[in-house]
Amino acid sequence: MNSFEYLGYIFTPYANIVGKDNETRFQRLMWRLDTFAPLLNNGVGYDYYEFYRIAGENKTDIYFIKETEGYYVPTGGGICRIDINEMKRYIKKLPLTI
Repeated sequence: MNSFEYLGYIFTPYANIVGKDNETRFQRLMWRLDTFAPLLNNGVGYDYYEFYRIAGENKTDIYFIKETEGYYVPTGGGICRIDINEMKRYIKKLPLTI
């Protein structure tokens, strides 16, 4: 589970959203609606498909960005900041790897 850089930010894999595929999609949508603004958008050259191509090898749903001390979920609408304290029952933390 390696970190990678995207548009100047280091994304570190943090956790997986647990549940069946339909449940996972619903949870992403639910938390997207509770997010005021995506971290990245078209105005700053945001490209979700490019992000997915880079992040696809990590196979994780939630990423941590040290610079902002925030947790983010990539969705079709952008990379959205989330409050993991509100999501504890929906996530499974990834094992620490070196």
